[in-house]
Amino acid sequence: MIPFQPITLGDRALIHPFLLTSAYRNCDFSFANIYCWIHRYNTAYAIRDGFLFLRFYSENEAGYMFPLGDGNIREAIETIFNDVTERGEDSFLYMSREMFDILDGFYPRQFDFQTNRDWFEYIYTSESLISLTGKKLQPKRNHINKFKRNYPAYEYLPVTREIIPGCLDLYERWCKENGGCMKDESLVAERQYTQKAFRHFEELGLTGGAIRVNGEIVAYSFGQQLSADTFGVHAEKSLYEIEGGFAIINQQFAEHTCANFVYINREEDMGLDSLRQAKMSYHPAFLLEKGYVTLK
Repeated sequence: MIPFQPITLGDRALIHPFLLTSAYRNCDFSFANIYCWIHRYNTAYAIRDGFLFLRFYSENEAGYMFPLGDGNIREAIETIFNDVTERGEDSFLYMSREMFDILDGFYPRQFDFQTNRDWFEYIYTSESLISLTGKKLQPKRNHINKFKRNYPAYEYLPVTREIIPGCLDLYERWCKENGGCMKDESLVAERQYTQKAFRHFEELGLTGGAIRVNGEIVAYSFGQQLSADTFGVHAEKSLYEIEGGFAIINQQFAEHTCANFVYINREEDMGLDSLRQAKMSYHPAFLLEKGYVTLK
């Protein structure tokens, strides 16, 4: 069996190079995401024969992510198949469409790819989120212009240790605005994620930005490089009472952090209609399809 072991913060030096040098744009391949969601997915890792293997649990079912490395990818995939057989438990292979195409090339017509729309990731060009040009994005420009009229003395700040307490205060206010973050399992998990991310912000290699008005943080965003051409935005928060707050942090963070990347990955909508509408309203360049593999 593959010798999987729990992931610790100190494992970043081993794991991060595999993630950063891969050509995949998936937000799943962010060390910050992997580490900060351990409480929900219990992700473990192994490095074997030049490949990184990741195994996690979703709804009590084991899942394997696509192996990352520079060696024989077919042998790495077969290593996963053998591990599934040896463990004798229900498992699934979780991957994107481009990963399935690689699998299908090795084993033509032996597997089906079952997509899950709730898992699709929203990929935008950085240029579109920075400039917001065109008629389709006129409403976003209007929101930003109204924000600037209402708060002409606003500041954009990089997230540093000094302003993290203000970001956490904003998150707690956001929780109250949404009825509390202890009422729903997903919100409880997100609260843990947020606290862990800010606690270990520097060690995780995260980059963030925030909007401050009258000495108070009213919006923030943070993320991490996913590949040579893609930056992943992992979190974004603002208060609904701050009209244009989400629009201004989205645009400013893209401008200050993502200008040197071709794409920005703003992750999934988790099946939430309001989040899906919000992400679609920015007109993504494409959706990164994800799902799981089943044997025909």
